Amino acid sequence: MNCKHFGICGGCSHLDIPYGDQLRTKQKLVHDSFHFLCDNSNVIRQIAPCPVDAYYRNKMEFVFDDESGAFALGLHQKARYNKIVDIKECSAFSENTGKILDTARQWAMDNRIPIFSIKKQTGILRYLVLRETKKTKQLMCNLIVSVSPYVFEYEFKKLALNLAERLKKANVSLACMTVGLSNSKSDVALADQNYLIYGNDSIDEKIGKLTYKIFPYTFFQTNSYVCEELYNTLRELSGHSEETTAFDLFCGSGGIALYVSKVFEKIIGIELNPKSIENAALNANLNSIKNCEFVCDRVENYLSKFDFSKFKVKLSTVIIDPPRAGLQKKSVQAVIDLNPSSIIYVSCKPESILNDLQNLLQYYKITFVQPFDMFPHTPHLEIAVKLVHK
Repeated sequence: MNCKHFGICGGCSHLDIPYGDQLRTKQKLVHDSFHFLCDNSNVIRQIAPCPVDAYYRNKMEFVFDDESGAFALGLHQKARYNKIVDIKECSAFSENTGKILDTARQWAMDNRIPIFSIKKQTGILRYLVLRETKKTKQLMCNLIVSVSPYVFEYEFKKLALNLAERLKKANVSLACMTVGLSNSKSDVALADQNYLIYGNDSIDEKIGKLTYKIFPYTFFQTNSYVCEELYNTLRELSGHSEETTAFDLFCGSGGIALYVSKVFEKIIGIELNPKSIENAALNANLNSIKNCEFVCDRVENYLSKFDFSKFKVKLSTVIIDPPRAGLQKKSVQAVIDLNPSSIIYVSCKPESILNDLQNLLQYYKITFVQPFDMFPHTPHLEIAVKLVHK
């Protein structure tokens, strides 16, 4: 696969390596990391490849920049987080990437909208965050800017609507456009307030037979194709425990909980972000799933209260999909104290899961290790590990 930005952009660093060799390298990494923790090397399965070799990502965060004196809208340069590559195409995201970015670039220059400077803390344009669902082919644009709500309502909103009109004319299947207002002094693609200016407030993605609504700040697996393979595997690992209860820790918008819900009598998802909990409940209702409950709380706080729950006697499985950094020590101990018969741990960072396993393996043994190539042409991967009580 070719990309005119390869070697300069910090994205697909392994694009020049044959895909089979990439998979073998990742498989070796998993084997070398986990074989000494397993009773049997057959526990470690072959890495599940990505079924497509291009345009697999469903989300990208493109940065507005003019620090070098020239206007740019793109991605960070390799090993240079203060330099932005002006992106004209992206083989990881979408065939329409160039068309979308060219439209936004021309719109910003035509209207002479100042770029936000982290150094000076001045300017307006910060990020253009794009999501494109792979099964339903819907595009969401989230423009992140630094303006006050007043300036947005009476000045900037008209400019943003003009961008939406230009994107529609560019024929890129725009389904949703929002504007996020950010006061952050840091370089992050997040907003304090978000306003819908065009289309629906969300886009829909299909994973298996389920439909998931995705909002501007919803967490969703980056690769929809491999996500389905991951979720199918998690459902198989959950077994058939229709009379038992499961936990889905760090459940986000309910992706895993809803997909494996038929396996259990009850599944409880715990997540600190209230917007994610609202999203999870909405997705449950959308798919007519009645046996999922979603709780807004810190994982360790909720688990400490579970001794008094009526579901304690039926708890069989704990599913964990934490942030990249892994679990806090309190959370690891809280899971151990629950004493579930099995734990299913999902991670996009093997180092984090290996660190957490040091404590869990005092009481549990690994019975299944499945890597997934969620991030082709990069050194990163996703991994699912099943542990059962000794």
